Amino acid sequence: MTGLDEVKKMLPNDAAIQEACYEASDIVFYTRNKDFFLNNEDIIKQIVSNFKKRVEVRPAPNIRIDASEAKKVIQELVPEEAGLGNIHFQPGFGKVIIEAKKPGLVIGKSGKTLEEIKKKTKWMPLVNRIPAIDSKVVDRAREIIQEGSEFRKDFLNDIGKKIQLNKSIGNEWIRITGLGSCRQVGRSSFLLQTEESNVMLDCGINPSGKDRDSYPILNVPELDLQALDAVIITHAHLDHCGFLPYLFAYGYDGPVYCTEPTRDLMILLQLDYLDVLHREGKSSPYDSTHIKEEIKRTIPLSYGEVADITPDMRLTFNNAGHILGSASVHLHIGEGLHNIVYTGDIKYDKSELLRPADPKFNRVETLILESTYGDQKNKKISRKKSTEQFKKMVRETIKNDGHVIIPAFAVGRSQEVMMLLAEEAEKDYFDVPVYLDGMIWDATALHTAYPEYLSKKVQKKIFNDENNPFLHECFQRIGGQEERREVVKEDSNVILATSGMISGGPIMYYLDELAEDKNNRLIFVGYQAKGTYGNKIQNGTKKITFPGNDKPTKMNLEIKTAKGFSGHSTKSQLINYVSNLPNKPKKILTNHGDSNATFRLSSTLHKMFNINTTSPRNLETIRLD
Repeated sequence: MTGLDEVKKMLPNDAAIQEACYEASDIVFYTRNKDFFLNNEDIIKQIVSNFKKRVEVRPAPNIRIDASEAKKVIQELVPEEAGLGNIHFQPGFGKVIIEAKKPGLVIGKSGKTLEEIKKKTKWMPLVNRIPAIDSKVVDRAREIIQEGSEFRKDFLNDIGKKIQLNKSIGNEWIRITGLGSCRQVGRSSFLLQTEESNVMLDCGINPSGKDRDSYPILNVPELDLQALDAVIITHAHLDHCGFLPYLFAYGYDGPVYCTEPTRDLMILLQLDYLDVLHREGKSSPYDSTHIKEEIKRTIPLSYGEVADITPDMRLTFNNAGHILGSASVHLHIGEGLHNIVYTGDIKYDKSELLRPADPKFNRVETLILESTYGDQKNKKISRKKSTEQFKKMVRETIKNDGHVIIPAFAVGRSQEVMMLLAEEAEKDYFDVPVYLDGMIWDATALHTAYPEYLSKKVQKKIFNDENNPFLHECFQRIGGQEERREVVKEDSNVILATSGMISGGPIMYYLDELAEDKNNRLIFVGYQAKGTYGNKIQNGTKKITFPGNDKPTKMNLEIKTAKGFSGHSTKSQLINYVSNLPNKPKKILTNHGDSNATFRLSSTLHKMFNINTTSPRNLETIRLD
């Protein structure tokens, strides 16, 4: 492993290094030499080439100009049309975070404006995009991220020291234990262990679970929170991250790795989860302080960025194509000893919103593969046909003066549906309002903050505000119960509300009020897990007693399912994903599907590729050779 002194020897004698420290797997030097701060590219490239570590040079306090003066310089250098927002200074890191509606204008042609800011202020400038949609929740999420920067510096340095420990790495053992999502959908969580490391992959809740079945099984001998080195989160859906703050409530104080959009979306969805539990009179396993502790310790990585996370594990994220910022996990263990890919939830197909999952990993010996539709027998409906069917359903309902009720996940599915509805409204195919209820508005705001994670088609539209589908005038935000009462009184409209599986949230109110009218239509656009109200309604249950009601609500409205919208891969897409991996894995573990789905996909992959496959149960530990 790389030591600071070893790297420091490569720096020039006049580098004037005041401080050298780790930032997790990176190395940072704080210099008192203005020239070295501004001109170090060649020597840093050489160091990176020699040590295979990211290295950054930042300004020591004595060479930076005063923050108030630096702010004036930035405001003078950045053109007005960039739409400058807040300017945050992080003295401990020597950074200034510049928020703008058009980051490209802050960066300037070939980075000239950013370089000029760096030259004149002697601060390290970074640029964040301001969401095109105003959201107090998003603003608060970013405030939480900014808080505790001084704490983070010491924390990241401590993590770096642990990663760099000179432990011997030989023919060690590797094993993985299912803590959730094995032969079920929900509460995704695995514990990966080697002789040197303990790493958790996801830590979610089960939206349809009851009592202990709602959470991962953490009271196992294999798991010691004090010995846990890292947690990796694939994406922000609650069945993958909803239980993460609980770890911090009960003693975990280590790092969390995910992409930047996943970090931000986690804040929104976890806070919303607490709010829903509170409104329903249910107890929570954690509170907002634990979410803050989680975020303070979150280390975001980009797709393709390689980072050491323990003395014997190296992490890389690839695009998973499931939701904004979703990632598949590649873990390189030891010096070429073993390579694991944990797909998380993947969509190996193009969509309007996202690029398809990326299976291009250097090597794979063990694949942990999602299997949501692993038992699918029906032929895949084309996306074009599915979208046309959906649009037709909406138009027909509005023509009959009905309400269109669409339960949707706040992240991913809602934005894809919004894009289609915006297209319809733009063509004047309907002229009723589209109401957004739950966390959909705030999640959409974050989509406009991270266009680089979306499809090229959507990127172009977001960069051009006039064509941004999420800003269409048909969309109206619902802010509370009084507004909901007015919405259900209207003759006709479209209601897009959480939760996607009708397991809580505002969708329950709309169904309770509108389900008995046969002119209304309920359209499912996503997977409905067993045990949820959505699954029961989809399978023909005619009466549902919602929480807080004394008598059942009759499901007289028309119930439809718009196929082809799922963020999960079909069975054939999962097979194609495996066939397009860079090499044939030695072992495949299927998870994130019911027993039929995991077994059938496991059997199919074994027959097709002659690979050792298994469908593990929760609490089953498998040795990976």
